[in-house]
Amino acid sequence: MGAALERLRRQLQGEPADAPGPAVRKGLGARALLAVCAVLLLVWSVPLMLVLNRADSSVKVPVQLVHDQKSRTITLSDRVRRALNEGHADLSAVAALIGDRTTPEDMKKVLERTMQDHDRYQSMYVLGADGEILARAGDGPHHEDGKGPSKQAIEVTGEGGKKPVVTATAQAPGRGGAAVVGEFRIEFVNALLGRQGMGEVRVVDAKGRVIGGDSGYIAFEKAPSHMSSLLATKQANATVQRGGAVRVAAVAPFSGGGAAKSLQWSLASWQPASGLAIPEYSLQNRTVLAGLLGLTAAAACLGWLHIVVVRPLRALAGQAEALAAGDRKTVLFPRHHDEVGAVVRSLELIRQQLQGQPRKRDGGSRTPPASEGTEAPPCSSSTPCSWCARPFC
Repeated sequence: MGAALERLRRQLQGEPADAPGPAVRKGLGARALLAVCAVLLLVWSVPLMLVLNRADSSVKVPVQLVHDQKSRTITLSDRVRRALNEGHADLSAVAALIGDRTTPEDMKKVLERTMQDHDRYQSMYVLGADGEILARAGDGPHHEDGKGPSKQAIEVTGEGGKKPVVTATAQAPGRGGAAVVGEFRIEFVNALLGRQGMGEVRVVDAKGRVIGGDSGYIAFEKAPSHMSSLLATKQANATVQRGGAVRVAAVAPFSGGGAAKSLQWSLASWQPASGLAIPEYSLQNRTVLAGLLGLTAAAACLGWLHIVVVRPLRALAGQAEALAAGDRKTVLFPRHHDEVGAVVRSLELIRQQLQGQPRKRDGGSRTPPASEGTEAPPCSSSTPCSWCARPFC
């Protein structure tokens, strides 16, 4: 820009636009300077996010956190077992009422009233000894035609489908082997598992297959491999698992009596140690936060400099060079009322002065504008013109 202004100054003194200007030594460009600053800031921010203060697999997990994971898993396992036992008890009470009903309409009313009072069922029906459904309420039953009531109080079917079917059966007294069957909503079981501070929770059957969970899972898939050793113990236990990631894991089989005991289910839970209140991970999180804040501030500041300062200055330099090269037709107008805009306004004044200069004639002589009926006398290029009162004619 300085070189362009020097050329414009000489043009105002009478030099042609194609006259060579002063030699300009090329230096580091503004965008290159911003790139160097960005690299320096990245050298500071990236190690904070990825390298410094990283907690490894040797981090010490307090024993109290392990005991807390175990006790909460046991409590949640007992809660699921009690909920299934309560569901079977409700079916037994319904079966006692069904024994006095003789018509399908009366039995259906009892089933519908029970489903309204308890949202744990997705389907209820009265199954005869020959496998015929005498009355039903709710969704369509998952029952094989011709198959009589199950001898198990609670069982799991539906293998190969998208959802496990947990079915409870209660014999109806005085009805010749008929029984009341209720199918639990798997969402009801999963809702019991949603507890804060426990990480991932899964209900696993005796074969190590997943029946339910508090987050996404596939029905009847194998339990995670890192939980296999704990599940094999068949007793409540908790440990710290180390390897690629440090985890606190616990298992708790169903204990106590009731109809759900025959399921032999276990509750498994695990969560990464990085989410617990451990000093090593707290320091790592603060270091990563500092790196992210530094990276964000660098991107915001350098981006602002490029948009507000560098790009307008580069455009201004291009306009000054074009004006110095002889472009007199492009009008220069400021886009913003700042320092760059002030320079653009000055360049526009220079353009108007250059545009108002008469063009050189042959031999360097200049001819003043003639008024009507008067012949303009010749003027010297070395003295101001007495005709038009301009320094150059």
